[in-house]
Amino acid sequence: MSKLFQHNQINESPKNAASLTLDNSQFASWRSQFYSLPLNRLAQNVCTASDPIKACLRQDAKTVAIPGKVRHELDNAIKATVDGPNWLCTGLDLLRLAMKKDCELSVAYLIYWHKLERCNYVLNSVIELLAQCEPLDGRTFQYLMKHTVPDGGNWQMFVNLVQKYGIMPKMCYLASWSSSRTLHLNKMLRSKLHEFSSQLHAQFTFDGDASNLPSMHMLMMEELYKIINICLGTPPLQFKWNFKNEDNVKSFTPMSFYQRLVAPFYSLDAQICLGHDPRLSSSYHRNYRIAYSSNMIDGLQQSYNNQPMDVLLEIMVSSLSAGSAVWLACDLHTIFNGKSEILSLDMHNFEQVFGMPLGMELNKAQRLVYKGTRRNTALLLTEVTLDALQQPLQFRTIAKATESVKKTQSHSSFQLTAMADGDVGSEAETQTESVKRKTAKGNRTALNVDWLREYAFEIVIDSRFVPPGVLHAAKTQPRVELPIWDPMGALLS
Repeated sequence: MSKLFQHNQINESPKNAASLTLDNSQFASWRSQFYSLPLNRLAQNVCTASDPIKACLRQDAKTVAIPGKVRHELDNAIKATVDGPNWLCTGLDLLRLAMKKDCELSVAYLIYWHKLERCNYVLNSVIELLAQCEPLDGRTFQYLMKHTVPDGGNWQMFVNLVQKYGIMPKMCYLASWSSSRTLHLNKMLRSKLHEFSSQLHAQFTFDGDASNLPSMHMLMMEELYKIINICLGTPPLQFKWNFKNEDNVKSFTPMSFYQRLVAPFYSLDAQICLGHDPRLSSSYHRNYRIAYSSNMIDGLQQSYNNQPMDVLLEIMVSSLSAGSAVWLACDLHTIFNGKSEILSLDMHNFEQVFGMPLGMELNKAQRLVYKGTRRNTALLLTEVTLDALQQPLQFRTIAKATESVKKTQSHSSFQLTAMADGDVGSEAETQTESVKRKTAKGNRTALNVDWLREYAFEIVIDSRFVPPGVLHAAKTQPRVELPIWDPMGALLS
């Protein structure tokens, strides 16, 4: 009976599929209906000559400013760091806001250690998975092989790097660094990590256990260390630095620089991650952790306490009202995000052009389930506008700096000297110079609350602004582990 049922299914399958096959009669019918409406012809002419998303932009919604009763803005706002992955730039800008005297911090310095630690973390994860008898075509193993040394990261990765290696001024290490510098480095590291993973698997298969793999691991890391140093240069172990209008030059290590100029005013340990995941599989007030989401052995993995969006908005307002910036993870790769400086669900009218709604047919939970959205970008919020009832209307990010940089040899605003023997790639770029950035006034991204409700996923906030009940849940609730491929664990660009 079962064979007969299977036979009937096999015979009927092509017949059912054929009824759904596209053919010329369908094309002719659709073409006739399409061109019977003059508005379709107009929309076609406009969209084939320009960007279809721009064509749907509502002219009456381009105004960035929202009239509100109260506006809270940070007094010591700085220009955003732009020369690196935004999860690192945004994290460093948070530290800069805490410094009594501002200076640009080196993104390249953290990238160097991120690459080295991530390689070490991936090899260790491969050994762990082999010991757990994870198959090569297992989803976790395949994900790690695809995302071996990404430039992306998360807040916990940033904390891992700063707390272990400290920070340094931009001009002390690869001041002219750009993202293109690591393009070929990533390819070489990925190639070697795939090769080494294959060798670890072969040795594990030969031995039948993982006892010999740690010794192989260290030899592999020595080769990866060599590649990273050749491509990026070795960061200085010590440097001298003085701020503008100061005569005395002080000697620092990256860690002493962080401990003296940042740690007393901004505690990384006091920050708490709160997420918003409205899927039915995720409960509010519970803690979640993403497996294999770190860049450092024994380092923090991505974790957050899940809360309703109204709770997150309330906490964000409390923080900004008190003059404390908010680190935000959101989805900027949405259909609503063109080159506009305002993000709002009312910015576009797709029905007017296409005759149908686009982008909002699914709710936030459904888009997460069907891979229609995910966290991909970190932003630093420094301003909020409230209505008469003290409810948030719009948030704004830190002002963006242009990439135009002028260097002069006189009237220096700071001096520095690298002091690491044998360092490569830093000496030529650490000479006395002045860096002046041209910035566009008011060049900030505005995020309306309606947009945030749909595309904001995580905030990092000082625990003193978190309500006692939320803080208690974050500290006491057990952690539910989510797989590495969960959209809430997606790496930030």
